[in-house]
Amino acid sequence: MKKHLMLLSLTTFIVVSVLSLVTLVLAQGATDSQPEIAASRPVQGGPSGAGTDSNPTGLPEVVIPEMYRHTGANATSATAGNVATVYFTPQDENTSTTVLFLYNTNADTATVGLQTFYINGSLTISTSVDIPPLGLVRICADTVNTVSASWANTVLVNFTTFSAYAKMTVPTGVKADGYVAWDTVGFYDPLSNTLTLPLRFSTDPASVFLPSIQG
Repeated sequence: MKKHLMLLSLTTFIVVSVLSLVTLVLAQGATDSQPEIAASRPVQGGPSGAGTDSNPTGLPEVVIPEMYRHTGANATSATAGNVATVYFTPQDENTSTTVLFLYNTNADTATVGLQTFYINGSLTISTSVDIPPLGLVRICADTVNTVSASWANTVLVNFTTFSAYAKMTVPTGVKADGYVAWDTVGFYDPLSNTLTLPLRFSTDPASVFLPSIQG
């Protein structure tokens, strides 16, 4: 009888331990600011790895829909004569995201270059986005989940907290605007009632930060 009770107790302990381990693994499957489906998206430069959306252990994600990928054909070239370089400070925490709007007033495709940098000036993200003739492209640092059809092809650029400042090369005829939105649910829905803060663009990279305080 005692042997039977010992075997029953040991079996119960093993079952409880296995169930606890499975529950722990499933709970860690998704990050706190990106849904689990994000793991199936392509990543620029390598796997995104674990971690949160704003502090991944891998490289930042850049996912550009096929229609907006740079091909070089019939595109307005970004030469010194027809391009402006503007700087801004993105925010991409687990509770915030950056949204950019790029509108092309040209009759030809225009290519906008986008780079972000660490606080020490080293490169974080480098990519380019084709803006169709008379077209509007939206860029967001978080996954967009909305019923609004106009946001269906949003470009994902996961700035992360490591992007201390950003630079855009904007051809003549392309208009840029943007804002920071506070989203605490892990994705961005432009139809939700969300607090926003307009981005400040500047041609002077030093001016996107607070001025130094002289002692």
